[in-house]
Formats: sequence, C-alpha cells, structure tokens
Amino acid sequence: MSATPGDNQGHYAELEYTAGYYHELVPAHLRFCGLIAGVDVAVPEAPTYLELGMGQGVSLAVHAAANLGDYWGVDINPAHVATARELAASFNGALHLDARSFEAFAARDDLPLFDIITLHGVWSWVSDTSRRVIVDLIRDRLKPRGVVYLSYNCQPGWASRSPVRHLLKLGHAARPGGDAEGRIEAALEFMEDVAAADGRFFADNRPAASHAASLRKVGAQYIGHEYLNADWHVPYFSEVAQALAEADLGFVTSARLLDRVNAIHLPPASLALLDRQKDTVLRESVRDFLVNQQFRPDVFAKATRTLSPSEKAARLDAQAFVLICGLDEIDFQLTGAQGEVVLSETTYGPLAVALANDDFRPKTTTELMAASGVSTLRRSDVIAALINLVGMGVLRPAQAFTPEIRARCDACNRLVLDRAVTGPHLKHMASPVTGGGILTPRSAQLFLSAWLAGARTTGEIAHSVWQVFETTNERAVRNGHEAVTPEDNLAAIGHMARRFLDQTVPLYRALAIL
Repeated sequence: MSATPGDNQGHYAELEYTAGYYHELVPAHLRFCGLIAGVDVAVPEAPTYLELGMGQGVSLAVHAAANLGDYWGVDINPAHVATARELAASFNGALHLDARSFEAFAARDDLPLFDIITLHGVWSWVSDTSRRVIVDLIRDRLKPRGVVYLSYNCQPGWASRSPVRHLLKLGHAARPGGDAEGRIEAALEFMEDVAAADGRFFADNRPAASHAASLRKVGAQYIGHEYLNADWHVPYFSEVAQALAEADLGFVTSARLLDRVNAIHLPPASLALLDRQKDTVLRESVRDFLVNQQFRPDVFAKATRTLSPSEKAARLDAQAFVLICGLDEIDFQLTGAQGEVVLSETTYGPLAVALANDDFRPKTTTELMAASGVSTLRRSDVIAALINLVGMGVLRPAQAFTPEIRARCDACNRLVLDRAVTGPHLKHMASPVTGGGILTPRSAQLFLSAWLAGARTTGEIAHSVWQVFETTNERAVRNGHEAVTPEDNLAAIGHMARRFLDQTVPLYRALAIL
C-alpha cells in the first residue's frame, strides 16, 4: 500500500505535496466566471472562504494576503498545515487552519457559513465517505448564491490511462521497504518494463503509452500524490453534477475560460451536435466525449438566478481589468484540438495597447471601449476578446484594495523575495490589484530585491544579482548559453535588468507589487 495507516486515511503521506499555486481559486476570478456565464453568484469583497485539501497552502495564503475576508483551510497532512502557517505568519494573517480529516472538520461547532468553498483535485483522491462528507458540508455551510470550485480527473479522457496508474500501484506495492523516492522509482521501472515488453495494451492504446512515457518528466512528489493514493475516483461529469445537486448546486461554467471557445476545440459536426443539447448536464457530458476530456475545473453555485441581459451588461461595463505581462509577451493566438487560431489584429491590437497605456493602469470595460482604436469596434467583440485574454492568462479581473491589503501583500512578498535567495523558492507574488498571485520568475524576484534595496541602474542591479549567483554557484544564461566569466555574467544580467527597468517596473507598479 502506498498510504500510511491511521490518521492519513488512505492519503499518500510519504512525501509532501508540491507547493503549487492555482489562480482559478482567486475570489475575483470566480466572481468573473459567474458574470460571463450570466449567473448571479455572491462573491463579496470580503468573502468567508474555505479551501478543502489545501496542500501546502500557497494559494490560500496568497488569497488571504491579497483580499479582505475570513480564510479557512483544511489538509490532513500536518506538514502542509505547518507550511501554510509559516506563510500566513509572514503577513500576520489570521488563517483558520485545520490538520484533520474532512469528517473531523465538518463536525466542528464553530464553522461559519461560507461564500466560497474550493477543492483543487481533491474529489479524485478521497474515499466515497469523504465525498459524502464534502457534499453534506457544502449543503450545510455554503451560503445561498455561494460558489464552489471543484476540479477533478474525469472520464472519458482517463479511460485508456487508468491502467498506467494501476501498474504504478503494483510496482510500488512490490517494494515495501526503502525510502519513498526509491519506491516510486521502482514503480516507474516496473511500469516501463511492462510498456517495453511489446504487449498489446500499450501497442493498441497509444495515449496510454505516451502518458506512461511522460511520467519521467514529473517529480516523485507529483507521482506519489497523483497516482499512489489508496483512493482513485475518475467520474463522469454527470456523476459529479448529480452528487452536487444533493447540495442544491448547479453548474455555472468552467474556470478554464478557453474551454468556452468551442471553435478551437471542435469540428463543425461536433459543434452542430453540441448546439442541439439544451440540457446543461447533457451538453457538458457530450462535450467531454467530443474533446476526450481528462480534467475539469468546474464552477458550481448554490440556489442562483440568471442575470438579465441589462444586469450582465452593466456589470461587465463596470468590470476592471489589468495586464499581468508586457505586450511583447502576449501570443495572439489560441490553440485547441482544431489547431491554432490567430486572433484578429483589428480587435486585439488596439485593445492590448489600450490595456497597456498609462503604465498598465487597470481600466474598466467602459474606459477601454472609449479608447483610441477600440471605440470603433463592436462591444460584443471587445467583451469576447477580454474573456479570451483572461483565459490566455495574460489579463486578470482587477479590484479595488485597501492600505491593509497592500501592507499584507508587501509582507507576504518579502518572504517570497527572501526565499529567492535562501530557498525553498516560491513562484508567485501577491497582488492586491488582482487579489491573487502573479507568476514571477526567480530572476525577476532577485531584480525586485535589488530594486527595493535601492538599486536603480542596470549596473547596480546586475552587481546585486551577481553577488547572489556567486554565493549559490549559479551562472546567468543568455540566448541558451551559460555565461562563464564574471564580466560575461554581469553583461548577461545587465541585459535582463534593462528589460526589468523598462517593462517590469511599470507593470509591477500597476499590480501594486512595487
């Protein structure tokens, strides 16, 4: 068995889970998902927020720092909860953290009613009993019009891949002794031996063969927690929808916004079939077969109503947006199963420029519609483009923030910058403008540290970063080549520092990271 007995109740606990951050869990993003779906969800500016199965708590801590509200997290691994407490302590965050099972958490008599409940991947790796507890908890503790984010592995995309997990489990169980990473290595070798033996399964199931081969690219932490739990539940969407209907939840939309762009995923015959499905559950189920869906990041809501066209239009007009990257980092194309679609330069060009104007300052849809080059466009085209840019991960819904939120984000980000030198590294910095995390490469973190310490020229920044590299025995890389001499390193770092000063500084000021 891969899991330890006792309190872990079948969860893989030999290695801690990876410290991931997931922007789909941001309150502002969930609010926006409801808006574009035309559903009146209740995500207040200061939500009461619960994350079940929070892992190491990176997402929860960032969201608690970057928003008002009351934040709760549960994870059965005490080491995960300890990490989350350390992150929260960096900004004096009053997170409510619980290192017990969902059953024990649900039995508490001090739980509030929640506006948001999130579960990233949890549904796929807990027992039937735990899923029943989750549904009961949502039914009893989620407010009317409250939102649930639920992501999970799903059918039919896993139909041919599930046997790969079975082989890993067999290989892992065959080596009961030794350290965790050694046992995972043995599991991989066992699976690879079977795949290389010219048998019929992998010959007849090329997706399974490709999936098995890809597992060498992920770490032992990922394999342990994704494949070696005692429980493994890969449902169809209709089964999940039926379970959540018992808590009075209805499907809203996918939190992965490009899933809404059917034209890049489906051929004409599939689109015609999908258009004939009027029932929401049936439509989503058919779509999963048409795209061979493997993973769903779903947004559900409780006892909601549909927004009228005028209500939706008014809220979209008032919605603010902010870029989270420079213009030259935007790839103006969408990629799906039907290939690549180049986005209209007539629409996206002036819109992107308008978003970047005034040093990336957040702007409402109404402001953008009045901008030069945008005012002549159809409103529906601009709205669709904004949704696509959010789905592409280059644009975020923006929000107002208080000095208190700014101070908490600054404190949280100081920990991130400290970790850039000492490790373990964190990949996201908290933005009070987006209410979430901004992916920040370690090099940019080191540049930010130098800037905050007073460095203002490329030379000063390069010298500061090179001092770190010398301590950690690192070298700068430019155009795919590693610098050798100190002079070469300073030149390569200085080149990157120029871009940092010209583009990153104004962008991060707009995001209130600087």
